[in-house]
Amino acid sequence: MFQISRRADYAVRIMIELGRKQERGYLSTREIARRTAVSKSFLHKIAADLVRANLVQTVAGPKGGIKLARPTSEINLQHILEAIEGPIVLNTCLIRPGECKRDMICPGHTFWGRLQAMLVRELQAQTLEKLVLEAEWLQQHPIRRDEIPYIHPTAATTRQ
Repeated sequence: MFQISRRADYAVRIMIELGRKQERGYLSTREIARRTAVSKSFLHKIAADLVRANLVQTVAGPKGGIKLARPTSEINLQHILEAIEGPIVLNTCLIRPGECKRDMICPGHTFWGRLQAMLVRELQAQTLEKLVLEAEWLQQHPIRRDEIPYIHPTAATTRQ
């Protein structure tokens, strides 16, 4: 199953919130936790990964908090996900040439490579700036639940 981790999902939420409030400078962890529904303890762990990736900066103390280290236009979803999960690799055969002895004759290898390249392109194209703009728009124009693809279409037919 292809699925991002809860940690990665929360990191994206946190970064969007920081992007929405970037003009305010540092945001307190209490405020971020409240606005993103991420516990403060989990937020601290995720923030540490985001600091290591130079995506956010933190300052301790009563006037401290977290803020973006770069403009939203310079941060994309690949940066955020890889800060949390490490390099995006759909299959171990794609880590390096020769990792799998069958890579030169395996149609699965070439398919996984194309799929990974497509995924990486999409993640790179989705900037935090775009996500922040979409968050602002959705705040005013929520999507109807029947317009959101919650589950895979074949799973929906098997449940009926």
